[in-house]
Amino acid sequence: MERRQIKWSLTLLLYFAVFSSPLINIPRIEATMRTRPIVISIVPKSLDNPMFIEVKEAAELTAQRLNVVLEWVGPFKMDVDTQIQIIEGLIRRKVDGIAVSCSDEERLRAVIDQAVASGIKVVTMGADAPKSKRLFYCGTDNYQAGVACGEAMVRLVTQKGWAERELKVAVLTGGLNAHNQRERIRGFKAATAGRINLNYQAMLVCNDDITTAAKEVEAYIRKHPETDAFFFTGGWAFLGPPEAMPFYDQWCRNGGIAVSMDTCYPVLEAAQRGFAQALVGQDFKKMGEFTVSYLVCAVKDLPYPEEFIDTGLEIVDQTDFERLILTRRPWDIK
Repeated sequence: MERRQIKWSLTLLLYFAVFSSPLINIPRIEATMRTRPIVISIVPKSLDNPMFIEVKEAAELTAQRLNVVLEWVGPFKMDVDTQIQIIEGLIRRKVDGIAVSCSDEERLRAVIDQAVASGIKVVTMGADAPKSKRLFYCGTDNYQAGVACGEAMVRLVTQKGWAERELKVAVLTGGLNAHNQRERIRGFKAATAGRINLNYQAMLVCNDDITTAAKEVEAYIRKHPETDAFFFTGGWAFLGPPEAMPFYDQWCRNGGIAVSMDTCYPVLEAAQRGFAQALVGQDFKKMGEFTVSYLVCAVKDLPYPEEFIDTGLEIVDQTDFERLILTRRPWDIK
């Protein structure tokens, strides 16, 4: 462990020395070695997922600072076939680096490996494809995020005096084939197993879509008001107007327990309203910044962290909502 920490520290020192030192002029070096600027392409699961707003902004600022060209290209709605086609187009264009948030880790594996074989530096961001030949994954430790959500559920159930009861639980997930979603569910189940008695009644899928998420949750609670608890693997259902979920609102007022991923402004706002009692957040800014920074390192044959760049977690409960919402920028989600 000490050796790994020393290696990581040396990598960070080298990174800051290269990109921060006034004695090294990276753009001038590049001008003598390349006939065109470095082109980095980020391929999110979809363009209509506002969760990626902070990722995109941080990635763009980092690209400007490093004097590289950044492209943000993806399907409008989550669609793995379109992601594959986009990456195939990037291979034909011979871009320098690709960062992809994988909507389906197995189906994207072949095209990622194809890009690597063509000489392009490829990494994953937010949602991994660990069996592919990508260089590294940058983002949330999704298994530990699920564990944190499970720990929160155990606390809430115990505080409510329901630890000995069999509880009917529903889960809302963005997709069944995305590694990040499966890992969160796996971590949640691991953290709650043997500690509280959860009877999983439904696995709702929203394909990372705000409107679909709210409709799925509202329809389910309307039909199954006896549900005791909800686990949201992402905050999509809380990004739209709360008035879109009156049955869910009433379910919460009646004592339903909900734990959700994400701590962006609208999710915190919904939690303040009572739509969730505990949240586990991701650092989207670090995700954007670190992905671009270390992908540029890889393109320039400079050292970069191996395998996994952990962007951290933010674990909050009802005592934190009011304080944290003051630190967030409001969203204008229609």
